[in-house]
Amino acid sequence: MQTSILTKALWLSLSASLILQAAVTPANSAGATDVLVNRIPFSAKVERVAPNRGRLSIAAKVEGGAKYRLLDGAGKEVSTTLAGDGVMKADVDPTRGYLLMPHTVEQVPLAKEGIQFPGRYVTFSPNGTTHLGGLFLRPASVPLTWNDERHAYATELVVGYEFQDGHYGDLAVPKVVTFFTDGANARIKEGTVTITKSGGAGYQKVWLSTGQTEGVTSFTARAGLVDELKSSVSVLREIGGIKLSLPSTALPAFGVGSEMLSVELIGKDGAPIASSNVVEVQLTSHSMAVPSTVVVPVGKSSSAVEIRSIGVGADEIVAVSGSMRAVQAVRLILPVAAVIAGVIGGALGGLARYFRTRHGKGQTPGRRVAEGMLVGVIVVGAVWAGLVAIKFNSSVMGTPFGAFVLAALSGYLGCFVLDRVAGSTFQLAGAGK
Repeated sequence: MQTSILTKALWLSLSASLILQAAVTPANSAGATDVLVNRIPFSAKVERVAPNRGRLSIAAKVEGGAKYRLLDGAGKEVSTTLAGDGVMKADVDPTRGYLLMPHTVEQVPLAKEGIQFPGRYVTFSPNGTTHLGGLFLRPASVPLTWNDERHAYATELVVGYEFQDGHYGDLAVPKVVTFFTDGANARIKEGTVTITKSGGAGYQKVWLSTGQTEGVTSFTARAGLVDELKSSVSVLREIGGIKLSLPSTALPAFGVGSEMLSVELIGKDGAPIASSNVVEVQLTSHSMAVPSTVVVPVGKSSSAVEIRSIGVGADEIVAVSGSMRAVQAVRLILPVAAVIAGVIGGALGGLARYFRTRHGKGQTPGRRVAEGMLVGVIVVGAVWAGLVAIKFNSSVMGTPFGAFVLAALSGYLGCFVLDRVAGSTFQLAGAGK
């Protein structure tokens, strides 16, 4: 009778049942920051049958126990039997630790609440209590966002070891975790950490960073020979600013010069980014005619609008959208070369007119040249001011060559052109009253 009671007492003292639950204890909860997210809940107990020999029983609380194998500290598989009720049994040495591993390990995405290494470590206290525990990773944030200090998309990872029963202390065998990355400019610093304690006192921190903006960045965390966690993480690109650009920042003044202004959305990483929403950008300038609003449509990273000079001197174009602001400096310069080209073109046009009508009464080369210069310069100015619409490429009109051609044609036709320009201009002005 006494032997039976002692046997039962010894059984109770050497046996323990632990159930790994698919749950996460929040980091701000009282007492602990456990992050054990196990897919398969287990219970385990050992029955000591000799000083260095015990009978370990591991039961899966859901279907799937047969997908696991038991390994010793050297990574060698331990012989097990699987009972009809799904309980895995094995002869073990209670003075050593063991590892319960799935037969196959799949890549899992890095989750905000943390992810668990696939291995479950089976250890035994000196008093014979069975403990199940494991390693985990918990990110500060996912997906990864831009980190200015590290010049990459990054997050801090907490690496730790937790026992399901919540007890803390030194690990019998420290866990050395080594990280490997696969991606554009991806890295984990520090590359290797050692966990010597369970719970918060043993937590280690590393930084995961990547420059890969498309797809996912894959990484591996390896502890020992076989406990290997394969995971992946994506990045979240965000609009960080606006960029203005012009083909040339020096434009002819007084309406002569025009250019296409590009308004581009820039991500926090400095690269163009397509917007997921319509973005409205307000434009202002003192000496430039600019549209008040530019719209960047959904799915696009930029939009272009035409701007034109209305003054002279140094100026700037200011773009504002919410808290984002950009400034583009411009120089509006006098179109001296274009004016000179217009004078020469008008003179040559008048001279060509003289050669055609030199037998006419009162025709002299000087008169035709003077008339051509005056008419040419006036017509070029009228076109620049927008008083006359002509079939002429607007990008060429502000150039010396464009002014030369227009003035030469006007000088050839003579004062007749001025009559048409004046009539058209004042007729429009009268219609507007």
